Amino acid sequence: MGSCARERAVQALAAASAAARATESAYKLYEVNLSIQFESSPESLGAVGKFLRAVRAWLLSPKPE
Repeated sequence: MGSCARERAVQALAAASAAARATESAYKLYEVNLSIQFESSPESLGAVGKFLRAVRAWLLSPKPE
């Protein structure tokens, strides 16, 4: 492997690492905004909103003793 190829590989790995770090914060932002959207208007999320409402109702339902 030549020096040039090694440098490109190091640069590619650095770029992939930076993208992974950026993705984590971007996903957190998406998650927070999805939660806000669900709380304000679950119907606007279509089938996903219906599913999440059903799961929430199930989780909050009284449990048999």
